[in-house]
Amino acid sequence: MDILLIPYIINIIILIPVTLGTLFNMKQAVQPAFEESAGYRTVAGAFWAAILVLSVLGLFYPYTFIPVLMAQVIYKALWLLVFFLPRVVTKSRRHEIDWVMSGVFIALLIAWPFIIPWQAVFS
Repeated sequence: MDILLIPYIINIIILIPVTLGTLFNMKQAVQPAFEESAGYRTVAGAFWAAILVLSVLGLFYPYTFIPVLMAQVIYKALWLLVFFLPRVVTKSRRHEIDWVMSGVFIALLIAWPFIIPWQAVFS
């Protein structure tokens, strides 16, 4: 099995419940750390649905869909820098952090750059 398939498989496993829960406001996927906003929730759900669909396609065309993995690295890094890190530093706001999601973001942010075949990207 090509190691590049692993991120797509992990995306699919994570994003099926997250996407359904976010788009359809199912209680098990709505994180209590974030204030409810139907508009932002559905935008996030639609984005995650797009990543899910592209990850399924990535199982069949892994090299073609590498930009999906790169986009995830960028948006996870930005979220961690703009939302997570300031709240970790400001101890009084740590209650606003979804620690499970943050942990998943950190793990994927560490792993994906080692799996992405950068030579193929820049050739």
